[in-house]
Amino acid sequence: MKKSIYIALLFATIFSFASINASETVYLLHGFMRSASSMNKASKALNKVGFKTILWDYPSRKKNIEEHAQDLVKELRKTARTQPGQPIHFFTHSMGGLVVRSAINHPKCPQEARIGKAVLLAPPNKGSRYAHFLNYIKPVKKLVGKKSGKELFKTSDFDHLGNFPSTMQIMVISGTFGWNPVLKGKNDGKVTYKESQLDTPYEHKKVFAGHSWIMKSKKAIEKGVDFIIYD
Repeated sequence: MKKSIYIALLFATIFSFASINASETVYLLHGFMRSASSMNKASKALNKVGFKTILWDYPSRKKNIEEHAQDLVKELRKTARTQPGQPIHFFTHSMGGLVVRSAINHPKCPQEARIGKAVLLAPPNKGSRYAHFLNYIKPVKKLVGKKSGKELFKTSDFDHLGNFPSTMQIMVISGTFGWNPVLKGKNDGKVTYKESQLDTPYEHKKVFAGHSWIMKSKKAIEKGVDFIIYD
């Protein structure tokens, strides 16, 4: 009898989450020189608990971060028009978090996006010392291009993009599976724990994952999805 009650409560909880979040959308943004498919695993996890997901693909090398943000704002406005008053959430990897940060501060960004939650996996909020090191290697410098790649490889911090507003809840998830002689302290091989920090209120979690595959980490995805679900 107790077992059947437990099962009933479990299903009730699952369906309650689905009904609460069914009308809410999560935008997933990949990192630099990656594609939307890199965020598939996180998208499927969010779908399972009732969220609508949009795998937003963007040509990361071809525009500056703020130009990508302008493009994102156009899409956010479309979503806001179809779902007025419903929070729009974000699940991002690396530079994707910087694009969202810039979009949130764009004057035409809809309010729906400014009341959602954002999960930022390995964001280089304070820049990346390792990227600055690679900037001295000519073939790499040529590969990353003169737009957002140049920004990532030369910018010491991204405060000029603006801060997340107090109306949003933010979680940063940093990887700790990294050994890089160029970096000091806990890091994911490309970005340190300190470099991923924000100056405004946020939650900060660690997972044993490297920068290039943290978006596929089961623990990182679980932490991110739980954060978006729960108040």
